[in-house]
Amino acid sequence: MPPTGDGAKRVLIVAEAPGRKEDEEGMQLIGEAGQVLRDTLDSFGVDLDRDCVKTNAIICRPPGNKTPTDKQIQACLPNLRKTIQGVDPVVIIPLGGVATKAVLDSAQTDTGKISTWAGFRIPNQNPNAWICPTYHPSFLLRTKSPVLDKLFRDHLKRAFSKCKKKPWKELPQYEKRVRIILNLQEATEAIREMADRDVLTAFDYETNMLKPDAKEARIFSCSIAQENQAIAFPWDGPIIDAMKELLRNNAPKVASNMKFEERWTFKEFGFGVWNWKWDTMLAAHVADNRRGITSIKFLSYVFLGADVYNEKVEAFLKGDAGKPNRIQDIPIRDLLLYNGMDSLYELMIAEKQMGVMDCG
Repeated sequence: MPPTGDGAKRVLIVAEAPGRKEDEEGMQLIGEAGQVLRDTLDSFGVDLDRDCVKTNAIICRPPGNKTPTDKQIQACLPNLRKTIQGVDPVVIIPLGGVATKAVLDSAQTDTGKISTWAGFRIPNQNPNAWICPTYHPSFLLRTKSPVLDKLFRDHLKRAFSKCKKKPWKELPQYEKRVRIILNLQEATEAIREMADRDVLTAFDYETNMLKPDAKEARIFSCSIAQENQAIAFPWDGPIIDAMKELLRNNAPKVASNMKFEERWTFKEFGFGVWNWKWDTMLAAHVADNRRGITSIKFLSYVFLGADVYNEKVEAFLKGDAGKPNRIQDIPIRDLLLYNGMDSLYELMIAEKQMGVMDCG
């Protein structure tokens, strides 16, 4: 079934798959669920056929109207990507879990449930469009929840508020903001220079164990981010003394799950970090108590449009409880780039969260 709709507002609606009525008439979202969507959009002045382009994640009606499988989603992805490229939307609204999984396929390796994503407005990079997942209207028909009906309307209205401008004039190229420093003296000088600045500072340790208690537990690398730039360096020699200055200065500090950095700092230096300001993980939970939305990997995507960045290190950093991981086997530049991205994203996410929560 080809896409339909005039797309006056450059919004692409991605539904799940054709139902019986859609299959018969060759148009998306004309059944009972489609009418829920049409009525909701009409309530704030949007016409589905005039203002949007409509398509499906699955182009053919599944047998027995069953939920499409991952294999079927993958088989139809080339068609969806071709549609997105041809429409060049400013906003993409996937309806429900299947459509969200398909739309996010190139950016996220694990999408989980629609409840994780519903309501976010994601500044996606490829394609350069706001991705705004919400519930499928058929779910609203089944649940008959006035609260979900209101959330659905709010999600859609907020999504259409983004249809004037794409998220990126130029793609951000976050990796270029990370400076990898292998020379210990050069790293020491850079740390001391950052320690002299009284600005919001994120830092991140990469370690061979989750907890620092074991004798063999140690830090392998560290990164620091200030003013949307980061440095990353091996944890060795004079660097450790320079870090003492930064950890005990008055600059406000940021981390994700700060108790991790706090505990490792106590192991290394015998003191805690001075002037903690923000924990991105805790702030994410306070703002929204859904499960699965507090990690840097998730937050960097929904706030910054950052693609998955841990693919080269993820397998090495996994380990059995109480046993060292294989961090020492990661090529040093891959480790430091990953480490630097962590602290850079922690800083940028903290600034976004402070703005949303009015906690500057």
